[in-house]
Amino acid sequence: MNTTRQKIVTIIAGTASIVSLQMFGFFDLPEPRIFSSSKNLEILTSIWNDLPANAELNKTSTHRSSKQYIPPVASNPRRTIGSGSRGCRQSLTNDLVTLLIPSEEYAGQTISGHPTFFWHLSQPVSVPMRFALVEPGVAKPLFEKQIDSPQAGMIQLQVPKDRPELQTGRTYKWSVTLVCNTKRPSANPVFISWIERVSTPAALETQRLSTPAKNNVPTQVWRDRAWSYAETGLWYDALAAMSNVQTANSNELGINDDFLALLEQVGLTQVTQQERLDVAKRP
Repeated sequence: MNTTRQKIVTIIAGTASIVSLQMFGFFDLPEPRIFSSSKNLEILTSIWNDLPANAELNKTSTHRSSKQYIPPVASNPRRTIGSGSRGCRQSLTNDLVTLLIPSEEYAGQTISGHPTFFWHLSQPVSVPMRFALVEPGVAKPLFEKQIDSPQAGMIQLQVPKDRPELQTGRTYKWSVTLVCNTKRPSANPVFISWIERVSTPAALETQRLSTPAKNNVPTQVWRDRAWSYAETGLWYDALAAMSNVQTANSNELGINDDFLALLEQVGLTQVTQQERLDVAKRP
């Protein structure tokens, strides 16, 4: 191992020296020969790929220049819909319910057959909240669940494994409803968005990210996995992976920041500001 790393250091130092000499005019090379160090880079890549499996984490981190959510190129245009709040007795603010979605204009994507959904409450509510997942054209919901008197903050809900899984290539509607008026359901405030299940991108197949990670995988690997999902447009999978890390490592520095950074990238700043205030108030 020491010999291998010495080779890496030697190659990097040699390449850096050549570039420096070229910058200061010591080498007057023709334009095409600027890339003459590519052979060294090929050797370096070969040695790097031969490093043992426990070095995989460092390889992943090195290749990522920035961490960001990249929207899918081909997405199903879907407009998020919201109704009024005339059925509720309590005063409802405009930001009471915020669905944690990447956009109101298109369906967020997932590769999971049983995805996890997220939304945020700016204050507790005294009425039940009902979640529903529906396949367009099918009367019976694929999954629905009622949450009684939910508290303020992040709420997440995963489709149980015993329910039929989402089909690849299909888009589903999901909604969160405040059940204020049981006699007039149409009067209840409802917040609607869409989710599309897609095939696993080739980039993730090569990284073996299409299957769940084991429980003993280091935290940083989980975090890298979450950002890999985000970079391939898999919004729901990225949030779920970050949430899993956050739950398992709630006291670790930077875990919550990843989750909030992803939300901020798509404009959910009101949610992140409130979450940071809530964290600051905790003892």
